[in-house]
Amino acid sequence: MFKAIIIGGTGATGKQLLIQLIRNQNCELVTSIGRRSALDGEKNDKLVDIVVESLFKLTSTENYWKDNDVFFNCIGTTRQRAGGAKEFINIESGISNEAAKMAANAKIPHASLISAKGANHKIWAKDWIHPLLYMKTIGQKEQTITSKFSFNSVSIFKPGMLIRLRGKQTWFEDFSQLKGFGLRVDTLASAMIHDAERVRLGLVEKSPQFFIGNNNIKSSLEI
Repeated sequence: MFKAIIIGGTGATGKQLLIQLIRNQNCELVTSIGRRSALDGEKNDKLVDIVVESLFKLTSTENYWKDNDVFFNCIGTTRQRAGGAKEFINIESGISNEAAKMAANAKIPHASLISAKGANHKIWAKDWIHPLLYMKTIGQKEQTITSKFSFNSVSIFKPGMLIRLRGKQTWFEDFSQLKGFGLRVDTLASAMIHDAERVRLGLVEKSPQFFIGNNNIKSSLEI
């Protein structure tokens, strides 16, 4: 049995992760911390739903981080949704840093994070070149659990095109799913849980683990 805590539980992948954790017989309890209620406010005995005014100030949630076995970072946004380059960096890297600090201070042994294929904190980037800024910032997000704070084991999932399963799919999502190069977010969630269970059972020796690309993530479910 394991206990999990998640940030980004109201996003496309995070919501699928929460649903699957609640249904998972090996998961004893899951805590969601966010600015909005998880699962549209639906109550469940296995869900601790913590709503905070700001994710930049997580110290008020300190007690909820204790006694968990895995920390899932599913937070994600775009420059447009965030309101600009600075805001995008603050959310992806800044909030991830705060959450990683809370998880490390609580001595949570395993950290699992959603990144992106091609993310690299070392690449050159300017604010006005968003594709490069995105890859650099998401790479910095990875650093929050690989370098800045210490965990016994770390898993980083770097998907390509994601199929978000929210409302009506775009024609490109339909095409991606048909051709097999898009990754459904529920499959990504399943892979993250499967990996966390293997880590919990002591079946994973190396850390950090990087699952790069949609095919690699899918194949990890067969291990």
